[in-house]
Formats: sequence, C-alpha cells, structure tokens
Amino acid sequence: MRIALYTLGCKVNQFESQAIGEQFASRGHEIVPWREDAHIYVVNTCAVTSRAAAQSRQMIRRFRREHPEAKIIATGCHVQTDASKLMKAAGGSICLAGNDQKHRIVSLSLGSEECLEMYVGDIFSLRRIAPFMIHSPDERTRAFVRIQDGCQSFCSYCIVPFARGRSRSMPPDQVHEQVAILASEGIREVVITGIHVGLYGQDLEQKTSLTSVLQSLCNEFPHVRFRLSSIDPSEIPDEMIEWAGSTENFCPHWHLPLQSGSDPILQAMNRKYDTHAFCSVVEKLRSAMPHAAIGIDIMTGFPGEGPDEFNATLRLVETLPVTYLHVFPYSRRPETVAAAMNGHVSKGQKTERARVLRQVGTRKKMEFYERNIGTVRRLLLEKRDRDSGMWCGMTENYISTVLAGSEQETGLQNCMMNVRLSAVSNGIVIAERV
Repeated sequence: MRIALYTLGCKVNQFESQAIGEQFASRGHEIVPWREDAHIYVVNTCAVTSRAAAQSRQMIRRFRREHPEAKIIATGCHVQTDASKLMKAAGGSICLAGNDQKHRIVSLSLGSEECLEMYVGDIFSLRRIAPFMIHSPDERTRAFVRIQDGCQSFCSYCIVPFARGRSRSMPPDQVHEQVAILASEGIREVVITGIHVGLYGQDLEQKTSLTSVLQSLCNEFPHVRFRLSSIDPSEIPDEMIEWAGSTENFCPHWHLPLQSGSDPILQAMNRKYDTHAFCSVVEKLRSAMPHAAIGIDIMTGFPGEGPDEFNATLRLVETLPVTYLHVFPYSRRPETVAAAMNGHVSKGQKTERARVLRQVGTRKKMEFYERNIGTVRRLLLEKRDRDSGMWCGMTENYISTVLAGSEQETGLQNCMMNVRLSAVSNGIVIAERV
C-alpha cells in the first residue's frame, strides 16, 4: 500500500515519524509524499500552541475531503490531549492513537478495517521510552536522535507533560547503536534531542547524565559532529561547559529557553531559574566558547505581562551576548495553570511585542555573522543554494553559509571542510576554502 505521513511540531515528532515510515517500509509498503494519493495518511499532531492544534485538525479535514476512501491515522500530542476535537474534525472516520500507542501505529493501521478506532491510554503510566530506531535517514548529512521523551516540570503555560508523560530515557547502549547505524549510512552530523533532554538518564536503573552520554558519543564517533537541541539553563553544569569548549566534534551551539526577562513572570511560569542565574549561564558559555551560537526562546504576552514586564525582557535581551531569538506569543492551553490566570494580554499586544523582539533578534544575528567574518570555521555542505547555485551548508557554530566559486562543482554534498568566512551579503554569509 501507499503510505503518506504529515508531521507537525518538534524534532522529536520528526524523528518518530521517520521511524514510523521505516516500519511501514520494512513491511513492504511504499512511503509517498503527503500531497500524493495514498491508501493511509498518518498525521503526527502537535498541541504545544492552539495554532499547531488547529493546523493538525485542518490537515485531517483536508485528507478526508481530498481522499475520502483513504484511512486516516492521527497520533501525537493533540490526540493525547484532546482526541474528541480531532474526532469531530474528521467527521468520525478516523483512527486515533495517543503518544502511548505511537510505537504501534503500523500494526494499528494495518490490523483492522474499522474506520473509527481510538487507542489513547494513560500517558503518565509509561515508564519506558518507545523503542524507535532509524536505519535509513531521510537526509544524507544530518539526522536527529531522540534520546529522551516526556517532562514533569509542569510550567504553568505548557501542555507538554499532559501530552508526553514523565521523563523517559533511551539506555546509553541503544543511543550508541542508533548513532552507529547513522554513521555507517554516512551521516556527518547528529542532533541530540528530546522533550526535556536535560533530564536524560535520571530515570534509568543505572543512572547517568546528558554530559556522560555526550562525552562517550564524541569519543566513539570522532568523525561525526554532535549538536545539542534546546536545554534548560539550570541543567548545564560547569563540567559540561568545560568539556564542550575543548571538544572538537561537539558543536559550539546552544539553545536556551529564557521565556521572559521579568523575574515575577518567570516565577508565575513556574520556571526553575531567575534572570540572574540565566545570565550567569550565558556568560559562562560565551567565555568558554567565544564564537558559539547561543539562541534563546522568548514568550510574549504571558498573563500578567504588562509594559514594565515586557520592557524588562526587552532590556535583558538587548544586553545578553546571544546570537538569535525564537519568539512566539503565549497560547492559552487547556488544563494548564496559566489558562485560569488573570491579566491575559490581547492578541494585538502579543503580536506587536513579538514583532519588536524579532527585530532585535534579526539585528543580533547579523552582528554575530559580522563578528565571525575572517574566522576559519568547519563547514558541512548539504545542498545547492537555490538562488546562486553555489553549495551551501552550516558551520559548527550554526551559521548558514554558501561556498564561493562552487557553482560548477559536483559531488560536494556531505563534504566537511575548513573555510574562511569572508563576507555577509543580503543576510547570507559567503565563505572561501582555506
């Protein structure tokens, strides 16, 4: 049969969708793009914002409308948190599988001809991570490896704990097995990811840590470079910073969720740090790795965020030595503490505050690019630039770069080389071979 997958949301969802696709293929089925005709459509949903949830329902309605004879399977966070809305969106003709059943998607999809099924259990009862493994990565240069799932922080705005359950870690030997498979397939960069990756190893019978697994991976696979996805600032110990600054195949790139520059707002969010602690971590990272990319998440319009609280965030972001900002407006999510708080901010105010912060983020990114001009960086080439025809890729410190004079060259995909960053043109960094 022809199987199409559509994925919304985070890197963990992307990893899981690829693993599900491989499971279908291993049974002899053909994976096709979601815009093509298929017998089964799998929608891996997201619920982190109301917009993501709405997009999930929209895609299900679209597949049902355009392919009335196809079977539609919905899974992921929106299914886990609000299955009834998805059932209503599909008009009843759908199979729903929660995150607790995601590893059974293939058997659930193929095992019954019924058009209305629901498999959604108690996500908090799970104590082991779903046994997903990728053997044939979609991309030839970079791959995600999910080493952790779940979160029990219960930030007051966040629905993720209700969708993903408690923290669960992949045992280190399985992490190494997955990376070994990817390395044998020619992957040159592995992105280590999870829902709350800083909690890695704490739930295992033989406890370990994120620092430990990163150290062992970098040692065992010296020809693969490793990049870390988002991690809470309170979960970056000094030993990790010291090790990262001296390890060649660990990318100097950090992404930290700040969310607000106002301590009262951080407290209301139930975050586990204040602005002083956050700034201290950023300064340590910048000192240990002067050319590192440091990105931060910012949420605008959290309940109770008035002009003073927003300006505190703006002032802090302006002074922090960070590289880029991911800015998103607060989204009211059911079952969360923040949903019942007073002082909700209007949509217009949230949009305007996000616009102001994004302008700051754009300026900081360009300043970071300019500071790196003249430096020698390690560039992994991925594809041709659509406009110039030159080969382009990413440096170890997260600078999107095109290689000058490479228009006529072939076979450069997946090549790693030293380059000197020479210029910034229209927001693009130009590099020359060293």
